[in-house]
Amino acid sequence: MIRKVVQEDSSRKILVVSRLSRLVKVIKTAVEERRDDGAKNQSFTTYDDLLQLLAKRVTQDKGLEYKSFVQFDRVRFDCDDSNISFSRQFVAGHLNTNERREMSKNLIEELTLWHAIIVIKSQAKCATSKQPLSLDDYLALPASFGLTGTQRELCYALFLKYEQWRESERFWDEMDRVLYVLKFGPSVFKDDHFIPWAHRVNKFGQMDLLDDEGEPLYPFFYDIGKCILCCYMLFTSCVLTLKCSDSYLCVNLSINK
Repeated sequence: MIRKVVQEDSSRKILVVSRLSRLVKVIKTAVEERRDDGAKNQSFTTYDDLLQLLAKRVTQDKGLEYKSFVQFDRVRFDCDDSNISFSRQFVAGHLNTNERREMSKNLIEELTLWHAIIVIKSQAKCATSKQPLSLDDYLALPASFGLTGTQRELCYALFLKYEQWRESERFWDEMDRVLYVLKFGPSVFKDDHFIPWAHRVNKFGQMDLLDDEGEPLYPFFYDIGKCILCCYMLFTSCVLTLKCSDSYLCVNLSINK
């Protein structure tokens, strides 16, 4: 894929990102071994290194908002002593007996709570609001996100306690770093450049764009959006053109009036 892009336009810059450091090394080695003299615009990095770089860029835009994301203070679900364990240090060590009993009573496992917190802090709406979901927003999520209303209320209450614990100890998790970059990072994420990805009203009154399976799509970042409508009979033909840096994406939609 990289060679194909380079052959079409050797001046194009290519960024290869993966969560797997070994995969990045394998791809980088393979590309460099076969690279032509004119193809020197490829960069290879891991997702974690990219987020660290974006977080450091905050100092150039808003120095007063700068936070340091030290790896030793990072909260993971479970890990060795090199990071903070959500399972051992928060659930087992910080929650009281009654709270753990309520988790058991409502069939909330530790991993279930962890994933609920991930949803609250990184659901698609967080990309535009740049903050975790409110309780009402969390309860209003479709059934595909799992858990009953009672379970969600308990998870949200424990999420609030988790946030108090994390902030008092100055710990951080991956969702904190992403929201930090979205809120204070390089200008591409700032409000005056960001247009929400939300242009279909479904029967629940939520604003989103659905895929073929009926599931909400994830947020999509673009610089400029232009929409051309053509009405005929009961339908409106819509051509949505999105400018994404150097490229354009055209989406054809048919909207029932």
